[in-house]
Amino acid sequence: MTAALVVGGAVLLAMICVSCYGAVTLPSDARVPIHFGISYNYYVSKRVGLVMHPAVAAVVFLLTAFVGHGNSAHGASSRPLQHVLPVILVCLLLAVQVGAIRVARRRSVV
Repeated sequence: MTAALVVGGAVLLAMICVSCYGAVTLPSDARVPIHFGISYNYYVSKRVGLVMHPAVAAVVFLLTAFVGHGNSAHGASSRPLQHVLPVILVCLLLAVQVGAIRVARRRSVV
């Protein structure tokens, strides 16, 4: 479980770095898409969008890590996915964030 927390924390740090990259490279009037379903369907200001992605990932990571940690009394071999699931979810959210910044960049150039 400790390794999953370290890896998840590293991915969260990567999300913060991606947000800093977006803050520097996107124009000030850029609109960052938020993913609420199959496609990016809601656009928010640059600042809100760049803060929202890592914040949601941190909440999801902490909730899944604590829920998994609370059930770990039953043995580590009973649910091997419960230690990897938080990291998988945060990696997925990192990919969504990178895609959102790419969409924001394309929309601000036109």
